[in-house]
Amino acid sequence: MILFVSSCDDDDELEIQYPETGFYGDNILMKGKTEYTTQPSSLQAKLPEGRKLKVVLTGNPILPYAIWGSHSSNNWAISSFDIMSHSQVFQSIDGGHTCELQVQFTEGTYQVDYYENDATSPTYSKTIAVN
Repeated sequence: MILFVSSCDDDDELEIQYPETGFYGDNILMKGKTEYTTQPSSLQAKLPEGRKLKVVLTGNPILPYAIWGSHSSNNWAISSFDIMSHSQVFQSIDGGHTCELQVQFTEGTYQVDYYENDATSPTYSKTIAVN
């Protein structure tokens, strides 16, 4: 008798993936990681076909000059920095592709809010510390 055991987890293929590192360094979007350095980092998400992601980065108003720089964007539409709310919005352009962006933060704390698949409230949030 021959027994075949197969495991297929289609749910993983439908989830947005946030790897530990991206092309430019540590991935700011990796869930659960909250400590980063002032070195260049990635803002990376791997989107399955038909999936969308919006990320809102908010700086600490106590440190009004604590900012981040961003360039080398792939598959992200990026809003202008909102000086009043100390925030910026990063919206995925196409599902089925990887979103990648190089970012670099000054020291401080930052709020990262994820809005997956057109959610109107964050599907995940975290506060990161940059030292």
